[in-house]
Amino acid sequence: MKISAKYQNELKKLFELSKKTHVVNFQLRNEELISNFSDVTDEEKINIIKEGIKIACQKKNSSEIYNLMLSISFFKLYDRSEFIEDYIKLGKEEFHEEHETIASYFQGFHLPQTIDSIYELATSNFEKYRWDDNFALVRKCCFALGDINTPKAKEKLELLLQSEEEMIRKHAMEQLNRCDFTNKDFE
Repeated sequence: MKISAKYQNELKKLFELSKKTHVVNFQLRNEELISNFSDVTDEEKINIIKEGIKIACQKKNSSEIYNLMLSISFFKLYDRSEFIEDYIKLGKEEFHEEHETIASYFQGFHLPQTIDSIYELATSNFEKYRWDDNFALVRKCCFALGDINTPKAKEKLELLLQSEEEMIRKHAMEQLNRCDFTNKDFE
């Protein structure tokens, strides 16, 4: 996919600066990245990042997804609804390492329309998470479902109680005990 000429230079600069920020162990404290985009509106930043996500998904480039998610965080855009569909799509893709970040972003939204995606992420069984006996990704997904706090979210947590894994059952029960599930399901 060819990137639109409108965002080509900005996306290249975004990747270069987010890589540099990561390499210097965040010592720049994202100031250089932010200052280089100070004249770019949030809407433009969102469009640049969304374009980058499309391209990174097509190339299955994990490091580009990492840098884009880092940029979303640095620009404090993680709670922007414009990214929900991107998060849903990325949650289904195994090629990157940002599933826990996506679960955390879903948690911040508290949106019932993300329940199925969160549950799918919790039950994804991606190879890279099979070693984790604490099931950190599942725990984050359980917290996201608990924070949505609707009857449908409760149903998904109850489904997780049927897992063969004790730790998954523990994470689901933690949320079932924490929440009252009185919010209304709406889509």
